Amino acid sequence: MKTYHFFPVFLLLVASYIGLHFYAARWLARGFAIAAPAAAWLRLLLLTAAFASPFIMFLKRHFHGQPFEALYAAGYAWMGIILLAAFIFAVSDLAALLIRNAAWFQPRQYAFFTLGALGLVLVWAVYGGQRTPPIKPVTVTFKDLPPELDGFRIAQISDMHVDSAWKLRQFAGIVEEINAAKPDLVLVTGDLIDPGIACREDLRDLTGKINSRLGLYGALGNHEYYYGLENAMACYKAFGIKLLKNDAADLGELRLIGLGDIHTEHLTREDVVAILNAHKDGKFTLLMSHQPVFYKDIASTGEYMGFSGHTHRGQIFPFHIFTWLFYRDFYGLYRVGTSAFYVTSGAGTWGPPLRWLAPSEIPLITLKKG
Repeated sequence: MKTYHFFPVFLLLVASYIGLHFYAARWLARGFAIAAPAAAWLRLLLLTAAFASPFIMFLKRHFHGQPFEALYAAGYAWMGIILLAAFIFAVSDLAALLIRNAAWFQPRQYAFFTLGALGLVLVWAVYGGQRTPPIKPVTVTFKDLPPELDGFRIAQISDMHVDSAWKLRQFAGIVEEINAAKPDLVLVTGDLIDPGIACREDLRDLTGKINSRLGLYGALGNHEYYYGLENAMACYKAFGIKLLKNDAADLGELRLIGLGDIHTEHLTREDVVAILNAHKDGKFTLLMSHQPVFYKDIASTGEYMGFSGHTHRGQIFPFHIFTWLFYRDFYGLYRVGTSAFYVTSGAGTWGPPLRWLAPSEIPLITLKKG
């Protein structure tokens, strides 16, 4: 099996995250001419905030319940706030290089203007994270699509990360959107649940309200493994989601295959190809694979309409850039040979309850012969 060396990447992310706090403290001290003793306290305060958020992530795995939700939301939100603050401050510094010699330029007023811009971006990001995602219609054509499947519609739910009561309220809106669209099939492509929530009856009640002609099927995401694989699989069963883990289901004119999370299970290209070859039956095939990887290898085994998520489309810009470096099939519809793969930005959020320049969505894929 292939080993994925994520530890050096993890260390780089941690160092970068701490660096954002020092940069923000330096920018504030310089922009508002804060005296040295106060600037030192500001650096200490932000450094404390840098370590508080990871601690809250640890705490969340051990203590659940509504009394903790406000604390967890604040800790996670700070991760997004500092990312956006550092980005806006950096853009402000670059712009200042161009205009600092202008007669009208005043550093202190410019700093206040920058903070105002940051406030507007944060309001935008909070709205993006809290809204009910809309249906996104996508039409995908296949030359050899069976006539019986012409116009067949599939709704995709991905990366909801239900871990709190407010996420449940958001998910209730998603259920309403899907039922109004009347899809033939609904697919859950992983990361539906997250540490912090049990197999609650209210979540089970919501999934039970999802209507589609051929039912509700799902595949695992990496966060289901973090939650605990056996627990997560039991949750999916309780929610009425027919889970396919490196397995397949016969849906009349369709074949549906679901992969386990490729990176978490350490599946190689050869493993994935073997699983697909073992479960193909000659019918037009839908494929659920949480992580958008190995598309060329998958397409080499036949024709598929694939569904993935995981990337969140970066969720908060400029994190898009780092996500794209790891997942070149980053967002949207990709054609590989006769196959098509759709990578969704996801319906929810992970970590910071914010989205900026990466809107959430509920893809509604319509298959067409053409």
